[in-house]
Amino acid sequence: MTLWAPLKAAAQQGTEPNVTIICSSGEILKGKLTRLDDKSISVSDDATVPPVRRNVKVPLIRKIAFASRSAEPEGFLIGLLNGSHLLVDAISANDSKAFLTIGKSVLELPRNSIHWIGFQKTESGVLNASEWLEELPENPVADIVVVKRDDAWQFIECAITEVTQEDIIVLLDGETIPVSRNKIAGICWLQPGKRPGEETEPKPQEILLTSPRGTIRCRRISWNETRRCWDITIASTKEDFTTCFPADALSSIDYSFGRLIDLTRRTPANSQTDPYFGGLAKDPALLEYFAPRRITITDGDDQERSIPALLTHPRTEITWSIPADSNRFQASFSPAKNSTSPTVVVIQVDNTEVFQGVIGTSVKAGKSDGPLAVDLPLTGGRQLKIIVDFLKKPLHSASEKTSVSLLSGPIQIEKPRIER
Repeated sequence: MTLWAPLKAAAQQGTEPNVTIICSSGEILKGKLTRLDDKSISVSDDATVPPVRRNVKVPLIRKIAFASRSAEPEGFLIGLLNGSHLLVDAISANDSKAFLTIGKSVLELPRNSIHWIGFQKTESGVLNASEWLEELPENPVADIVVVKRDDAWQFIECAITEVTQEDIIVLLDGETIPVSRNKIAGICWLQPGKRPGEETEPKPQEILLTSPRGTIRCRRISWNETRRCWDITIASTKEDFTTCFPADALSSIDYSFGRLIDLTRRTPANSQTDPYFGGLAKDPALLEYFAPRRITITDGDDQERSIPALLTHPRTEITWSIPADSNRFQASFSPAKNSTSPTVVVIQVDNTEVFQGVIGTSVKAGKSDGPLAVDLPLTGGRQLKIIVDFLKKPLHSASEKTSVSLLSGPIQIEKPRIER
């Protein structure tokens, strides 16, 4: 069922969006969108006479980016149960439905699809709710209203029955109480087994939509030519629901999102670490310290966003099994904090070397290497191995040799993932 309805019945005016299609093969296509459904996309290249129309099947698409987008807004931040978050201009809710205002449109969706709401006005991409989300009680027994008391957060457990434009209606000790939204930092509905803001791995075939208003995880998306908007189908606890998102509100459609296997979360088939300390290498405490471990770092392209990484010390080999439907391996390598020596990275598929590179420079060189990105084919492979080792020979710069330390060459393997 379609739950998004524009305040005005008339269809939005404007031309079809200009798009850039990034295919899994690496091919890039540009043109004006003519059709998009869950099977394929059609674009028209107006630079040719007559215009050339291209059709691409969705399974062959990695990402679609849009040439223009709406200005970055301010608003109230909401978090959906599936991990999406969105800035809205206004919000209200009862025990069964929630109503989100975005521009001149109102989105009606199941109330139980919303997990939390921040009532502090926030700019696009700035999560003002992050402080109290991180401090929420581990195992609440009821809905929570968040209030700021001096320099601390107070979490009041109650039943939230309604959200109006002015008040939060709560049931506390058998009494119905309206509380002004101006006094509240946020609310969180009870969802057993779900912690607000926690990072969840994408489901197979899940699509990630990016917007100046946030990110949306959905099952399907298509272009609605009649209403000139995006029809987006989102999974819910009871049944999927479809919304019609404004045409200019999307920045990109990432089809590879649900096809990606996050290797920071997947147990390797084998992992060996030799810290190069002779007999001390077998010390359990040292092995635990030098073994690869999952960390969270700041995204270099978006300082407000965190991404997963593996902190890996030299003389480590990590092997993962490659699923049968795998297509490519993607990752980015960079020196870890306080790393002062170059490190060699070797990638093998079925014991055949497919990549070798050096990460980091010497302190004397006074340089700072950027991340080294890799995107390698995996089709038909069964095992993926990453080897991190000390540089076997010195590097040469224009005027001096690079000194090599055997103790300080850890690296970060950022967003290591297999694309299915």
